[in-house]
Amino acid sequence: MSDGPMMVTVSGLLRGQDLAGDAQATLDDEALRLDRAGGAVRLPLERLDGARYAVGTLELFMARGDVITLGGTPALAAVAADLERRAMAVPEVTRSLRGLGSTRASPGAAHDQYFGPLLAARRDAESATSPDRARASFDAVPLRAAMLQRLREMAAERHPSNPPERRALEAELSEVAEPMVAALGALERAQDALAASDDAERFARWRLWAATLRSTFETADEVWLSVVKVLAGNVPTRQRSRVGRWFRRTPKEDA
Repeated sequence: MSDGPMMVTVSGLLRGQDLAGDAQATLDDEALRLDRAGGAVRLPLERLDGARYAVGTLELFMARGDVITLGGTPALAAVAADLERRAMAVPEVTRSLRGLGSTRASPGAAHDQYFGPLLAARRDAESATSPDRARASFDAVPLRAAMLQRLREMAAERHPSNPPERRALEAELSEVAEPMVAALGALERAQDALAASDDAERFARWRLWAATLRSTFETADEVWLSVVKVLAGNVPTRQRSRVGRWFRRTPKEDA
């Protein structure tokens, strides 16, 4: 909490333990701590399924079904907002990627073209002013359309005047992209479940969405490594003909 610990009144049960009484509440990125006369209680954010604030009262919904209520101060409105910000932080999605920006993944125009929609979504999320806006930055439907469009553009750029070869390359790229499309489908389901959740389960749904988002980026990264191989093995006709001329024997060499 930005203003440090605050005194609150507590009610409710935690795994059968009655928490009724006064406590000093302290919130950090990992847990909400309640220092009470009967001993300190630590509520990890990862075990908190949701929270609801109304009229000076903050309800905390724990993973096993317990509900703990804090009251006694109007400053709980700020606590509720701070709790949401910490519990619904946008996850790191690029740190573990092997293909993004690496030499082995052939960085260049096609690399930047492919990862462009993903990185743009991450930038938008980083500047979002609320969890809902951050989630919307990664909307799976437009993200899937943008990623598939980038693959079609790669095929068109590789074969601008040869429709049959362009279509063949599009088909091959679409095939290797199937895991990414499936991952974006899972992301869409996770975002829909998050949007439909109520306060009591919103944090839990966010964690599931965040895990799915990380998995989506990892899958897209793996797909790019396959795309690199497809592009490397797909030489435009005009280049193949030049290669053929370079290695064609002359009459003297055959004599």
